Amino acid sequence: MRGNDRNLRLWQHFQKIYFDVTKTKYLQMGCWKEGDELSVQNFVAAQERFADTLMEFVPDGVRSVLDIGCGVGGNALKLKARGYEVEGLSPSLHHETLFKENTRGEIPFYLTPFEDFQSDRKFDLALMSESVQFIALEAGFKNCREMLNDPGYLLTADFYKKEDVAEMKRVPCYRLDDYLRSASQFGFEIVREKDITAEVLPTVIGSWEIFNEYVKPLIEEILLMVQSRHPWVYRFLKLYLKRRSAQQVAGLGSRAMRPEVFSKYATYRIFLFQKRSLS
Repeated sequence: MRGNDRNLRLWQHFQKIYFDVTKTKYLQMGCWKEGDELSVQNFVAAQERFADTLMEFVPDGVRSVLDIGCGVGGNALKLKARGYEVEGLSPSLHHETLFKENTRGEIPFYLTPFEDFQSDRKFDLALMSESVQFIALEAGFKNCREMLNDPGYLLTADFYKKEDVAEMKRVPCYRLDDYLRSASQFGFEIVREKDITAEVLPTVIGSWEIFNEYVKPLIEEILLMVQSRHPWVYRFLKLYLKRRSAQQVAGLGSRAMRPEVFSKYATYRIFLFQKRSLS
């Protein structure tokens, strides 16, 4: 299985609306300041703050970076502005178009899943900013070992399940202990980490509010219209909805998770790993 393909496709549908509204070049949850009110302006500022936080984790001596799951180029542009040699990678045609527009074609881009990525070049650091959950664990770490210099670094930022509970069943992310176990098996040692669960929580709250105030009513209206005009289609949709959460059908996936569930059962971590010898 190549990561979470279905969740990736659903999330990409939502992104098209997201970029139109926010005008941002980032696809990440952001680092909010305590007391900030929920607004698009503060969300964009939180994303910029998040990117700056990632930059603080890049070790001295790093020159070349592969941005894995690069989105539309926000982090790549910030890295380039700081003098790093950057290349981006994503399996999304939509990302490719916007990445090349945002970077003016000045940063190389690879249209491929990371599990299939091959290159003769070695990099000092691999970055996965909220792309961990879309990449198969073993294949992802194996490929990182192959494309990183000795020693090299892997910088990741994403959220994880703290435990397997019913409330987290449909959330497309890995268990933290599974992720760290796999990292260790492939010779990646944590050299620095930061828990930013509290800083990203306002984004979860805002996503949940948007879902309940706008997306959920829209789904209900569409279902009523379909029921009156095409009863057989309605029956099919009802069956579909029973097997998938309404958030996933709407394309919001994990971003519409209930805030109380996220704060209790999930943790958002930034990890800086260093590639070590397996011998």
